[in-house]
Amino acid sequence: MSSEHIQKSFDKDLLEVRRKVSIMAEMVNQELKDTIEAFIDRDQVEASESSAADDLINASERILDELIIRSIVLHQPMASDCRQLIAALRISRDLERIGDYATNIANHSSTLDELEVTGEEQRVIDMAHAVQTMLEEVMEAYNDSDIKKAELVRDQDMDIDELFTKIFSDLLTINRNNAEMASACSHLSFVARSLERIGDHVTDIAEEVLYIVNGDFPEDDRIKADKSAFVKV
Repeated sequence: MSSEHIQKSFDKDLLEVRRKVSIMAEMVNQELKDTIEAFIDRDQVEASESSAADDLINASERILDELIIRSIVLHQPMASDCRQLIAALRISRDLERIGDYATNIANHSSTLDELEVTGEEQRVIDMAHAVQTMLEEVMEAYNDSDIKKAELVRDQDMDIDELFTKIFSDLLTINRNNAEMASACSHLSFVARSLERIGDHVTDIAEEVLYIVNGDFPEDDRIKADKSAFVKV
């Protein structure tokens, strides 16, 4: 087999990997969008339907894993091409975890539908929309190899952390002042925490984009602004 034919075969595999990553991201984004809508509408049926997509997302990750590993073994790509495959493998992991957290949100939303409103719901909704926008932007950065957009997404992680810390603190205060709100505050805290973790995985994807284009990860440590562990109970 000629080297030209081998290269064409690899290029085909690489395009297919990038295509499947983008499709998986669209599926995850739709699940997250549906989950947010279910939370806003306080709709148990809608929440249940949104989490049903998770099985398909998990299957997509397995298919991607097999394709990427096969391509590495068969073609033994050079450094820059290998980076793309390794990054795609890690991005698919992040996308799968985002889908898991979206399912967690849907499950907690189903319970929240039956509980009292705490007053923090709108800020959680704002946080959800911000995280979803980050996901859309980071996948645009991946598809376009846009490091500036990837860096902007990475910088937004601190804002998500700070918002989560504030929501978590205020929910603790509500819980202290009204014991009857304990269950609602607890479930809403889990929703906010899942959104914060989605933000972390989106930021990981942004760093993978930088790795693909630049050949290494950012030298500066990512600043975490999640201070929930230090909030006094």
